[in-house]
Amino acid sequence: MSPDFQRREAWTVKAKSLLVESILLNFPVPAVTLAERRDNSTFIVVDGKQRLTTLTQFLGELHGSQFNEFKLSGLTQITRLNGMSYKDICLQYPKDASVLENYPIRTNIIRGWKNDEVLFSVFHRLNSGSVKLSPQELRQSLRPGKFISFISAYCEESPALRSIFPGSEPDFRMRDVELAIRFISLALFISEYAGDLKRHLDTTVQRLNDEWDVRKNDVAKILARMEDGYQASVNAFGLSGVYRKWNGTNWEARTNRAVFDSIMFVILNDGALKAFNVDKLKVVDAFKAACSVPAFRDAVEKTTKTTEALFARINVFAEELTKAGIDAPQLSLVNNRIVVVKI
Repeated sequence: MSPDFQRREAWTVKAKSLLVESILLNFPVPAVTLAERRDNSTFIVVDGKQRLTTLTQFLGELHGSQFNEFKLSGLTQITRLNGMSYKDICLQYPKDASVLENYPIRTNIIRGWKNDEVLFSVFHRLNSGSVKLSPQELRQSLRPGKFISFISAYCEESPALRSIFPGSEPDFRMRDVELAIRFISLALFISEYAGDLKRHLDTTVQRLNDEWDVRKNDVAKILARMEDGYQASVNAFGLSGVYRKWNGTNWEARTNRAVFDSIMFVILNDGALKAFNVDKLKVVDAFKAACSVPAFRDAVEKTTKTTEALFARINVFAEELTKAGIDAPQLSLVNNRIVVVKI
């Protein structure tokens, strides 16, 4: 049900309920596409995960899922079933239960496929039309490999990312995975950033897939620093201010990924990390001072993706920390490339 290229569970209870209602009304449901494994005659779900997951949950067979045995809601045609579970329907409306159990689901089977690239291609084509995938979902499908498998699993358990993207389930658009890759890409490859964030992240994923055996220890260290850095950031700014821009009076309401860049890159420095924990007033004052600098403001609220903007939002904050007597990275901009003078 969940090969590496598949999306996380994305449907709400209402969307799940409407699928069940469509089946009870005998409406056509799109075909499921499976790929047969030759070695053990099992099947990989290439397209139809949300539908199959919904039906398995409604029947109460996906144990451990928060939606297992969910109750129908938002039905517009068979309103008498609103608030009912599958067991309720079996008891009160057995004919409806029978219709559901006997509904045929058209299934396409891919046989004889030679490698996973075929399945990634099919998945991409089926899912890039009516329901637009997020950049990270496309990255998952088009750039398979050891790194992307590792980071996808890691983000589901990461304390920092589960706090940044709260909810009972991991973020269904995979923004947590993209944020982790963003941090890794800056930590390892900031000097190669050329002003195109999507391409930079795509290149990072492909490179780490290709070099995983020699890079995995580096990635592990960077992710450990991400966890420590998040806790230090919360310690300094509080949950209401972490990764948010200061407008002169208050912290803005939304998390700002450009601010995330500036804070988390600075925290790669051991001295800065320590200061976030023991000199938090100096750190916060330095960040507020950075927010008053026009180049920093432009780099976190206007043009955020250029090399100049990335350099400005990191460098201005680092310079304000240095003025406050806190050790921080030193950067320079040479031929439109960021040079790390000192971490």
